[in-house]
Amino acid sequence: MAREGHDRVIAVQDQASGLRAWIALHHLGSGPAYGGIRVWSYRTEADALHDALRLSRAMTYKCVLAGVPGGGGKTVVIADSLVDREAAMEALGREIEALGGAYRTGPDAGFTAEDSTALMRETSHSAHFYSGGRLRSAGEATAEGAAHGILAALRSLGNDSFAGTTVAIQGLGSVGSALARRCLAAGAKVFGADPDRDAAARAKQDGVELVSPERLLEVPCDVLAPCALGGTIHDLSISRLQTRIVAAVANNTLGHRAQGALLQERGILFLPDIVLNAGALIEGSGFAREGRTDFGPELAVIGTTMEEVLRRSQESGEATLEVALLMAQERFDARQA
Repeated sequence: MAREGHDRVIAVQDQASGLRAWIALHHLGSGPAYGGIRVWSYRTEADALHDALRLSRAMTYKCVLAGVPGGGGKTVVIADSLVDREAAMEALGREIEALGGAYRTGPDAGFTAEDSTALMRETSHSAHFYSGGRLRSAGEATAEGAAHGILAALRSLGNDSFAGTTVAIQGLGSVGSALARRCLAAGAKVFGADPDRDAAARAKQDGVELVSPERLLEVPCDVLAPCALGGTIHDLSISRLQTRIVAAVANNTLGHRAQGALLQERGILFLPDIVLNAGALIEGSGFAREGRTDFGPELAVIGTTMEEVLRRSQESGEATLEVALLMAQERFDARQA
């Protein structure tokens, strides 16, 4: 906690339901901590804790770069320990409610609609609860924001639109499928892969050309958009890429931050996740503050911020991820001043 600057980390355990989880609140000095609930399999509790710490810190940077008055939080639930999932989510809801609004949450990887229903029986501090169903899905919001950032990168390479480009999407869940539809509607050719056969079948009906998950990284394309779990772009996979742009729609797409420099050495533009995938955060936090549902101008800021990242990277020679982290720290320090 001291090394990463976290304000609070809570271990949650409910023996009857099998709930074992970590709630990590990175920064509470600028408003509530925002961050979703991830339900996933981890080798150890320490691995789950590390994920919560890492993701919550990234959420603080995301808030700062998106202009959201608040900090980062994240909950990780150890999926393999669950005995009664519904009761576990209710127990987690009670823990979140006890924080009195300091933490406002939403969906993340592995968190289902049924999980949300159970959680909301015990807490009102959920995006689904306080929007009353008036907000669109987090996937649609994330995809719209990411499209602004990707378009900024395409423009920097001489393309004024998605028309005539090729986009490869890894993961065709709520975010990836929404991004695919946007790209297709804008005139792009879209390849996609997902091990979930139902998700892949739905994407095919939308017009996505399916390839095997093993082949996707090698598809020649203008944009490769990882939209599933993080860590897919690493030392081994970088050598296989045939893309001009890696759009980090998934959190922590890089296995290690040094891989941003490796991409740059290969002439591949990397679009950092802490800028690119803030759409759902912008809409959820904005609705909680103001009750609005239309955040078009705020989502467009993602493109403006990405333009600044790319410009500063080109001027300094620093990798885009390092530039984005520096910008986030600068804006964070300015908030604290």
